[in-house]
Amino acid sequence: MSERSDERPNPVPESATDYTATSRRHLLKAAAAAGGVVALGDLAAAQGVETIELGGETSGWQGVAPDDIAGETNPTLELEAGTTYELTWENLDGQPHNFVIESEGGEQLERTDLLMEQGETQTLEFEATSEMAEYYCEPHSATMRGEISVGDGGGGGAEQDEAAEEEPEAFFDPGAEIGVRTLAEGMTAPTDMAVADEDEERYFVADQTGELWVVTGDGLQDEPFLDVSDRLVELGTFEGDYADPNQDYDERGLLGVEFHPEFAENGRFFVHYSAPPNDETPEGWSHVEVVSELQATEDLSAGDPDSERVLMEFQKPQYNHDAGPMAFGPDGYLYVPMGDGGGANDNMEGHVEDWYDGNEGGNGQDVSENLLGSVLRVDVDSEMSETSRDGSGDAADEEGEDRPYAIPEDNPLVDSDEGLDEHYAWGFRNPFGISFDSDGRLFVSDAGQDLFEEANLVEAGGNYGWNVKEGTHCFSTESPSQPPEDCPDSAPDEAPYDGQELQDPIVEYPHVYQEQVVGITIIGGHVYEAGDIGDLDGKYVFGDWTADPARQSPQGRILAASEPSDGAGGMTGDGGGNQTEGMSPDDQEMPENATPDEEGIEGEGFENETNATNATNETPDDGAADVGGGGQEQVVPRDELWDMEELQLAGSEDGSFPYFVRQFGQDLDGNVYVLANQVGVPEGDTGTVFEIVPPGEGESLEPFEADEAVEPEEQETDENATEDTQNESIAENATDNESVADENVTDGENATDNETLSENVTADGA
Repeated sequence: MSERSDERPNPVPESATDYTATSRRHLLKAAAAAGGVVALGDLAAAQGVETIELGGETSGWQGVAPDDIAGETNPTLELEAGTTYELTWENLDGQPHNFVIESEGGEQLERTDLLMEQGETQTLEFEATSEMAEYYCEPHSATMRGEISVGDGGGGGAEQDEAAEEEPEAFFDPGAEIGVRTLAEGMTAPTDMAVADEDEERYFVADQTGELWVVTGDGLQDEPFLDVSDRLVELGTFEGDYADPNQDYDERGLLGVEFHPEFAENGRFFVHYSAPPNDETPEGWSHVEVVSELQATEDLSAGDPDSERVLMEFQKPQYNHDAGPMAFGPDGYLYVPMGDGGGANDNMEGHVEDWYDGNEGGNGQDVSENLLGSVLRVDVDSEMSETSRDGSGDAADEEGEDRPYAIPEDNPLVDSDEGLDEHYAWGFRNPFGISFDSDGRLFVSDAGQDLFEEANLVEAGGNYGWNVKEGTHCFSTESPSQPPEDCPDSAPDEAPYDGQELQDPIVEYPHVYQEQVVGITIIGGHVYEAGDIGDLDGKYVFGDWTADPARQSPQGRILAASEPSDGAGGMTGDGGGNQTEGMSPDDQEMPENATPDEEGIEGEGFENETNATNATNETPDDGAADVGGGGQEQVVPRDELWDMEELQLAGSEDGSFPYFVRQFGQDLDGNVYVLANQVGVPEGDTGTVFEIVPPGEGESLEPFEADEAVEPEEQETDENATEDTQNESIAENATDNESVADENVTDGENATDNETLSENVTADGA
């Protein structure tokens, strides 16, 4: 094997969801401008060597030459055994790519180093053999993968082509049929929805660009209920050591809104948004996530921006993994999810050391140094708390420092000398979506990185695994697309962890299944309890941002999960996720866990059979699903999860949803709403709120046409509007699994020492 490139050593900027999504127009220009590539091809032809030319970008390999592959994405390479080929490819998007040729059995036959700069080219010379079956890029194996047909004159190609035409099996089973009805439209990038317990029927929708809109039966009101766009960090502008000047994707903005349970009496509500760095922000860090309380006007018709009272500030090293929505629990406390700080693999600036030496550290497994990577629980009615007071009107901590909230007495780390009292649960990457059902169960989704997305039933003191695990699978910062077989199934048996077992999710799905993209960033939802759709009642409704890894077309998915009748699914150890108002975690009754199948796969070094099954890379049982990732088989343990399905849209031509799914909302009657738009960036006015209704009551959804959305560079910006950029509150996902690639796309990705460090894109905050 001979390999040539103009690769230069260069640090890779953080890219948890920050690759540049190359437009078709840009791609054609890039291919046409590849003069060096053509010259190499002419030279090879003169020497009697067959040439192949490709362009490499996250969305797929782009054929350039010979003519029969020009313009095709991931074209089949027709080779002849014994012939020498010179394959030259150009990096089109500045993301880490390499070229691998693999046998049908998964053996790597040829492999190049990574190229990480836009415009770099690399040439691989090889002799075709009959074993060659596929080619792919390791960091983006889900989307940059094509077939190789080797024979004399293509004799074996017909059989492969016929196999390729077979319809691949879908990961999600077709589920209940639903309709959707437009509640409001004309927003930009809706990120959260809330209702207040009041006589008036209205809905409040947060827009990433800073507006909190009121929606009534007449649609969107002309003026926002609140506008904090002047308090946001400038979207699309990135500071710090890892800032990428070519990046236009952003997860920051107005990300959450929640109303006090007694809003009708006290007019209090809470918002979560991204502010510019302040005096306490370390040099080179991105921004500050802010949770604030505000007061409505006396008639409750608008929010008073001057009434803001900052409750919590989170210094954020990276622009992504900011989480989003918040929720009041049945106990009256405010639950605040917060992402882990951002960056691929948790080994960038702002992440601290943790107990797991197998990885480089990360905020998800730390509960002592900061409040990142966790779900927090605070008492915003401090006058009702027994926490000590210092006469200032604010609660005070043990050192007497003022804080505008109190700590619930039964928070799990209150009696620990090692942990921060605000923590309720931890081990999260980017918890993007939180909700309680009528039984008091707490659901939190968590955007993955390279391979898997997950949703959890969360209990007090639960540890949900990141970054020791990604979903039910082991995770390695050195090889994120190649999970190790072994990892711990519990934290250290010392304070503040005390040997707690790592909890498995109730929902898990892969980014890729049967060589088809399943999704890239999970968007957390709500349990449907309206009763109007019998097949949906009692199911957890959630979604995925888009199945388009390039994030250019809206291919969102609306999904549902239901607890198996035998109670199996999720939660190893003691947790079942049920909560009882007013009871301490020790007193709460949790449902028993299902016993793993006796024929489950056992992994070496595991004390817990369930975790052994989840983490192994061997062939799955009948109840599990093989999913592709980095050329390696993985196991999604369906028997250990809730039953999953993809909801079918009655008003859609093929049952699909031609929008980006950005978030979900719910009203007081248990109806569920989908927040969406048709542009992968927070620009324009395609933001829409849909109500999920019975199939016969929904409206028709037209397939998305690319020219319906205005390209970002062609848009005019209102002089009074905050500059927007590509979104990720959706995202999540995705997208660094934000991620939308992160939340959701195999997100933007980093690479170090030729290892994939890719991240999941999530729209709006994954």
